[in-house]
Amino acid sequence: MCSTCGSTIAEKIDGLLCIHTGALDQLDDTVQFERQIFVKDTKDGGFSHWLKDLPIETHATLNDSLPADWPQPSKRPADKVSDRLHAHCLCNGINFWISRPLTSSANPDNPKSDTYQHNPDRGDYEVEDPWWLCENRTKFFAEVCQCNSCRLSSGCDFIPWTYVPTTDVSLAADGSVPFSRDFGTLKSYRSSDHATRCFCGECGATVFYIRDERHGIANVAVGLLDADEGSLAQSWLWWRTDALDFKEDSIGRAAAIVNSVEGALQKWGQEASASSS
Repeated sequence: MCSTCGSTIAEKIDGLLCIHTGALDQLDDTVQFERQIFVKDTKDGGFSHWLKDLPIETHATLNDSLPADWPQPSKRPADKVSDRLHAHCLCNGINFWISRPLTSSANPDNPKSDTYQHNPDRGDYEVEDPWWLCENRTKFFAEVCQCNSCRLSSGCDFIPWTYVPTTDVSLAADGSVPFSRDFGTLKSYRSSDHATRCFCGECGATVFYIRDERHGIANVAVGLLDADEGSLAQSWLWWRTDALDFKEDSIGRAAAIVNSVEGALQKWGQEASASSS
């Protein structure tokens, strides 16, 4: 792990050097993806839904294969109604809790819309309503980023983020301790002249991405969320499925897997929309 930016480059497993593909300059014609492992840990299938168009094996743990249709709807964990969502890193040096969107979530210091445009598919509300709240302001917006900065600071090719008002983040389970960038093992890195990235200084987990002009909003790494229903946290998050964010950064190095994932993501979104209509 880089102690400055938190990027995880490689690790040793059973004497083998396992290099994180996000750290590589080129994947096309260099890396062949063969399997996804420990998928059962996700409860809901997680990212495996978006890898279905790739010729790879899906494993429950390390070597035991899962059927292509896992998890079947009847066996998926039922959504539980809870008021707070626990987020934590591997070593538990980072712990915080997210509350359901509140009235104040719509205007947490009036963040600028920067590059985002209103998408009518996000819910039944007017253009001036906050883009970070979806489904009539009951869920937080989430998407998968492909920008070089996210990739290199994490070592991962695909970075799922959700956008959460800091008024909805607490450092205590009962909501009594407000958001701060100074807690636990959190370290910060100024990745550009307008943005700060935060990570666990002990285990290297990606935690926050915070833009200066987006006051009151923090990108939260979805991988930290411990939702009852699974890693996609669909009772809390609304997923953007029309495209990968900043896909253009990856086309020159990983076009094959990026195009495949984006296509599967779009199909997943269409199927989810059809099943709920």
